[in-house]
Amino acid sequence: MKPPEVRIAQVVRTSLFYGVVGFGGGYSVLAQLRRDLVEKRRWLSADDFLVLAELSKSLPGTPATTLMALLGQRVAGVRGGALAAAAFLAPSMALMIGCGAAYSLMRAAPGLSLFFDGMNAAMVGVVGAVTVDLGRAALRNRWDAALALLCAVLLAARIVSEPVLAGAAVALGMARAARRMPPPPAPPAPPAAAAPSDPPPPKSERLHGLSPAVLLLGAGGLAGVAGLVRVFVPIGVMTFGGGLAMIPAIEHMVVLEQGWLDAKTFADAIALGQITPGPVAICATFIGYRVAGVVGALAATLAMFAPATAVALAAGHSIERFRSSRLVEGALRALAPAVIGMLAAATFSLGRAAVGFHFDVAIAAVSFLVLVWRPVSPMWLLAGGGIARLAYAWIVAA
Repeated sequence: MKPPEVRIAQVVRTSLFYGVVGFGGGYSVLAQLRRDLVEKRRWLSADDFLVLAELSKSLPGTPATTLMALLGQRVAGVRGGALAAAAFLAPSMALMIGCGAAYSLMRAAPGLSLFFDGMNAAMVGVVGAVTVDLGRAALRNRWDAALALLCAVLLAARIVSEPVLAGAAVALGMARAARRMPPPPAPPAPPAAAAPSDPPPPKSERLHGLSPAVLLLGAGGLAGVAGLVRVFVPIGVMTFGGGLAMIPAIEHMVVLEQGWLDAKTFADAIALGQITPGPVAICATFIGYRVAGVVGALAATLAMFAPATAVALAAGHSIERFRSSRLVEGALRALAPAVIGMLAAATFSLGRAAVGFHFDVAIAAVSFLVLVWRPVSPMWLLAGGGIARLAYAWIVAA
């Protein structure tokens, strides 16, 4: 039941605030939101927040964006959910467009280039530590661990792609859950024949008045924008586990298949997604800008987040039924080892591109050990890696 004392303007302002200060990734933002919304503002009870948080982590997309959408939906329906999600993403999207516009100059500056190299090395340790942390909770037995290892090997060797692996995991999980479900009850007897009625209008008449969505095209051109939409929509709606879990699929499509970015620029995009507020998946904005300018940035952002937000709002109408579905539970259960395998493969792939020599290895190892030993914001580790790389270069040059 929506809280009557909360207005949509308050939710939008809160979403915008966390879009500015929400460093550290989606799970860090969820922790901050719990303290704010439950303990301080008392907009939600602890149980209500837990339900929304669990649903946001169970759905595709990024948990913080999904939670904001669900909160806005509780207050003002679908419109409120869309406004809350947009307000949360707007600050980081603007920052990433700025980074995309200035990227060539940033990479050309020797000091900034070294700083990016250090951040990329630290990113390898961050992703590895997240893989270990999520694996502890998601891998319940040795078969899960073996499946995660198999997925990692298949992806690292490029034998299969991430969408194929995710689709196979979902199909397998739902099939196993369906076998355990009780048979459906017998259908009721057909009703007595009714008087004939007018046939339904043809499909064209039923759809009368509905117009297709229109893309605003700019300098990037139709082909670039259409390609961005084609790449990011499936990633946004088929990836579970948050922004970091999207890295392998984005890399496969953007670097290997489309060739829009090289491996080093892609690693920079992920690092920028980490050090800016908002979800890591906002790197889609950077990629879109590099492909098709501002219009490409907007198209990539919408393609990445809008479909997943729509799924969240649809699920928000029937939260209990969604959470109690055995088919959904089976799909998520089978996806867990696959996601861990994807993250392990992403660690390997990022390491191959970002770790150039022994000091980079040291930065990656320290970042990994620190994050495993004590949970801190990855932003500090990435900044520390960049500073360490600069200091090393200056010491060697002295």
